[in-house]
Amino acid sequence: MKDLTGKLAKLIFPEVEEKKSRRIVIQIATGLSIALLSIAGMLFYSHQEVKQQQKFQQLKGAEITLTEIPPDMLSNMAGEEEAESAKEKTQEEENGNGAKDMGEIDKNTIVFTYDWDSLIEANGDVKGWLFLPDTPIDLPVVGTSDNDYYLTHDFWKQKKSTGCPFMDKDTDQWDFNKTIYAHNMGGISDAMFSPLLDYKDEDYFMAHRQLYYTECYGTTAEYQVMAVVKYNAKDTGSWDFRTRNHADMESYNLWMERLQEHALYYAEPDHAPTQILTLSTCDRSEFGKDGRLVIVAGKCQQ
Repeated sequence: MKDLTGKLAKLIFPEVEEKKSRRIVIQIATGLSIALLSIAGMLFYSHQEVKQQQKFQQLKGAEITLTEIPPDMLSNMAGEEEAESAKEKTQEEENGNGAKDMGEIDKNTIVFTYDWDSLIEANGDVKGWLFLPDTPIDLPVVGTSDNDYYLTHDFWKQKKSTGCPFMDKDTDQWDFNKTIYAHNMGGISDAMFSPLLDYKDEDYFMAHRQLYYTECYGTTAEYQVMAVVKYNAKDTGSWDFRTRNHADMESYNLWMERLQEHALYYAEPDHAPTQILTLSTCDRSEFGKDGRLVIVAGKCQQ
């Protein structure tokens, strides 16, 4: 090996002293080896992410997108209330379930169906399914009494650094605010909640204000993103994003006021939310290891 590096050194750096040139060659070879290993690791990791996403889609079931109602159909209807009534009637006839209006950004009606029997068979801890349009976040959500377990285990309960999105421990179905956690994997990864960091851009926030959560064996609910918060996990005294319920309206209003004060971006929801869904992931850009990026979304009226 020494002879080989010596020959390479003379060939590449003929004007440099032999000992020094050999050292340079070794450093270059080491750097290239590390770079190749890093690339191989990223490719393997990306392959694993794709395989996991394929598994999720196999378990997920069917997704049906109904066609958009033609604008001229609505414009020919007299009065705003009549137009809204006619649109809802058309959607009910197409869907049979009285499908919901998705708002001004996207008037398509989407119905999500999931194979809950298969999901439960794969993991009895499943609580629901989270979907954020235009992102890879199309994932099952689990939950146990231990918030640490799914930080290091995937949906199939295999030891894995990516973990799995999980509901805050002991969350009740009727809690007003439900918090879902998942890892930010960093770098170029789109795994788990890594795409949430895009919400730190205000234009992205304003253009991606819809998300959907489906309770296990339940119906899909549309949520409107209200706020993006850079949060210090040690500063729960001034405002705690995990607060599930409020004793009275005064407590609720105070929580909402503090949300606006802490928000990096805030947009008034179209309607007072009937429930809140909070997504939380790590973000060390401001508060180091205690930093969190929190996305707060209000449930749209059905």
